[in-house]
Amino acid sequence: MTKLRLLAAVLSGTLVYAATSISCGRNSIWAERQLEEQKRLLSSHTVEIEKIHEELALEKVALEKDMDVVAAYARKLSYLKDGEKLVIISGLASSENRIYDPGTVLFHDEVKYFPEWFCKSVGLIAFTAVYFILLMFDAGRGLVHYRKQKAQAGHHRAQGAAI
Repeated sequence: MTKLRLLAAVLSGTLVYAATSISCGRNSIWAERQLEEQKRLLSSHTVEIEKIHEELALEKVALEKDMDVVAAYARKLSYLKDGEKLVIISGLASSENRIYDPGTVLFHDEVKYFPEWFCKSVGLIAFTAVYFILLMFDAGRGLVHYRKQKAQAGHHRAQGAAI
């Protein structure tokens, strides 16, 4: 029964350690879900930035190729009034510096998990608890015997010498 008790306690401690490590450890399900959420968030921001890039590329092409777009921007900036004609002089810098907002800056969040020593400690505590529970169960049923043979053997020798 002693071997079975020890084997059951080791099995339960190992099972608790493995379950804790798989569910909450460094490479666990919990950590993987956190990384998946960060990946989803970064992917959505990447799509927004790509959309802004495409809009800017189309705007650049329109400004280079279409005089009506240039005239519309000139009217918008109050450089050109109704009835005036637009003359483009190449080489002059634009006085407007538009700043496009690509979104918020995202930083990598640290993944939260239980360290390995914690998982091992939980497994060791489970092993100890199950072992002592099984020991007390066996002691209550009278299956655990305490040996006092050495003290009794010494007592018998002393009585034999005295006789």
